[in-house]
Amino acid sequence: MHFSLREAMFILLLIMLPVAAYFFVFQPRNEQIAGARAEILKKQAKLRHLEAATKDIEDLGIEIERLEETIDLFEHKLPAAREVEVVLREVWQLATKNSLQPKGVRTDKPLSTAQYAELPLRMSISGDFDGFYKFLLELEKLPRITRMPNMVLKKAPDAQGEVNADVVLSIFYESPSAISS
Repeated sequence: MHFSLREAMFILLLIMLPVAAYFFVFQPRNEQIAGARAEILKKQAKLRHLEAATKDIEDLGIEIERLEETIDLFEHKLPAAREVEVVLREVWQLATKNSLQPKGVRTDKPLSTAQYAELPLRMSISGDFDGFYKFLLELEKLPRITRMPNMVLKKAPDAQGEVNADVVLSIFYESPSAISS
């Protein structure tokens, strides 16, 4: 069998056609597919990250609601500035109820923030230690927010079981700026 130049060129062209198709069609397409797969993997990882963040956001929403309820509870426990005297009277009555002699009360300068103010009260109390302990327990049960940042307790020199106490009692109340807003 004898091939002419024309037939040899045709066979060569038939062989070159799949090779050219590989380099000009299939190889670029495979690169596009590999790039698309890499992008899909990145987006899937980002989606998993967003799903985890969304789960945390739902939990944060519940936590924010719980904290808002707690803040409302504490705000209801804050007396208005005009009710501070009522709280002071309650503390004085607790002291006398527990057989203590309040010797004096002195107020310090109020410490204000945006939502509340703190009024430190310095009290000097003397009496029976058991009465003083009961006073502290009842003070803790008051419906108002109070704290005792400082207390100096000394044994009375003249009587057995008697104490002299210098107490700083902080009473929290609504700040006038919070009331106006």
